[in-house]
Amino acid sequence: MICLDIDLKYLCTYLNISISSIEKYRYKTITEILETEAQKGNTRAAEYMIKLASNPNELLKAFKLVNPKNRYLILKNMNEEDLMKVMENLETGQFLLGLSMFNPDALVELMKCLPTESLTKVVLSAMSPDKFLKELPEEYLNEFLSSDKIDREMMMKAMEDVDEDQLQKMMENYTGQPCYDKGDNILSSLSELNDDDFMKAVFSFEPKGKQQLISGLLTEKPDLFQEFSQDALTHPFKTMQKKDILKSLGVLDPKEFLPMMEKLPQEIMAIIATQIDPKVFSELLTKDFSQIIAQCGTNI
Repeated sequence: MICLDIDLKYLCTYLNISISSIEKYRYKTITEILETEAQKGNTRAAEYMIKLASNPNELLKAFKLVNPKNRYLILKNMNEEDLMKVMENLETGQFLLGLSMFNPDALVELMKCLPTESLTKVVLSAMSPDKFLKELPEEYLNEFLSSDKIDREMMMKAMEDVDEDQLQKMMENYTGQPCYDKGDNILSSLSELNDDDFMKAVFSFEPKGKQQLISGLLTEKPDLFQEFSQDALTHPFKTMQKKDILKSLGVLDPKEFLPMMEKLPQEIMAIIATQIDPKVFSELLTKDFSQIIAQCGTNI
């Protein structure tokens, strides 16, 4: 049984029985109390059973769902699937308040559960693409440049905006010889390489050159941002304060938080779900959770 702080005075008044009379129903669910009273001929009990199961406002009053403790006691008895259904009714601010209980490292790990599209939105709300690229270790730049969504033609076009000194350093790293060529000549030389050698040259860029190259690719085709891994997209947040991480997450729509919620322990899910509007919660209970209502009672 789920023991709630039920409004016994309201219940007794409605059923036309005294508080002392209801004490014999200690450790009984509301459903059991109403069924017993109905069997005794209490017609109001039979009517109230129907009303309680179908009228959200009546459930709200009887179960005192404005009391967050009562909401939590009900929610902690739900399974993960049911809790997710409840959390679909939360607002962005409520998710952020729930996430504020985690430290920055835990928040970054939870962010990795977000779809790339959502995570990209968070990144771009916190910093410009160029600032993001400057924050990335070279391994993530190389990972991006290895994407099969980026072809040679796209790279050649993006290289037109790479600084000449970066192109020269790339050629020096690739050939092992000093390079004094102009940018156009370097690009012409690159165009004559076979595909394998071309990619070896690309990976010979120094980090600054790779950042400029990727910046050009992203300017031409912003959707390529989704070619970064979750580890890469969350990397800059590892040095951010919690309040700044939460502020960045504030751009998400409510339902975009759900993949993060799925990774939480059920007890934490229940705590966050407790923020649901009591009226909305009572509507959900009457619509989808009649089995939960039947388990609710009071220890009187």
